[in-house]
Amino acid sequence: MATVTAGFQVLPNGKDMKTDGVIPKIVEVVQNSGLAYHVGPMETVIEGDIDDVLSVIKTAQQVGIDEGAQEVLTNIKLHYREDGVSIKEKLTHVEEG
Repeated sequence: MATVTAGFQVLPNGKDMKTDGVIPKIVEVVQNSGLAYHVGPMETVIEGDIDDVLSVIKTAQQVGIDEGAQEVLTNIKLHYREDGVSIKEKLTHVEEG
């Protein structure tokens, strides 16, 4: 199967829970995954085989639970194209300002 990119945002939710300590742990999961990634201010984008990508997202959700969230809301955007799609390709069309 071709490479996909996925933008995702994990939102741990728990009574009196502060997420500022959880987010770095979720980013660490992504960094340790071996997949290409780009951390942005509102979401993280990862690139790889769809099964690997979804596995990383599942693990990231579990971090929220392990850190005390009663629930985790996750927004996911998947980009698939038969010949594959890359993060680099997406970033070459955008100028940062």
